[in-house]
Amino acid sequence: MDRRTFMMTGACLPTVAGGAWPWLAHGAAHGNTVALADSTLAQGAALAGYAAHRQWPVFETGDDIGMLWHTTLAPLLRATSTHASVSLIGITRVSDYFVLSELATRAGHLIEHTREQGASANAQPAHVAFVFAPRVPR
Repeated sequence: MDRRTFMMTGACLPTVAGGAWPWLAHGAAHGNTVALADSTLAQGAALAGYAAHRQWPVFETGDDIGMLWHTTLAPLLRATSTHASVSLIGITRVSDYFVLSELATRAGHLIEHTREQGASANAQPAHVAFVFAPRVPR
């Protein structure tokens, strides 16, 4: 990881994801990363801005996370002979994370880290910061 990546990651990601930032920083150091953000969450908007700055593909959770998984994310995360599998970094509502984690683990992805933040007194809904990484055969 170069100094610029370290500084940018160190400034933005801890604010965005709290305790999940070491895993997000690992994703930031690799070019094969995509982001998933719920723009209705303050942290999701911050992650989307950071991902856009890093020139990562950014996807909005939208209304149907299952459809997004099957039409966009699963094909993108699947390794083929022409490209390596990518990591998915995201911040979503707890309900969307539940659906994604079920779909991702069934598709063979490893949940590297999650950090759940409960609903706060200032009406910020509960959210989860996570990293889904490809399973590496041992």
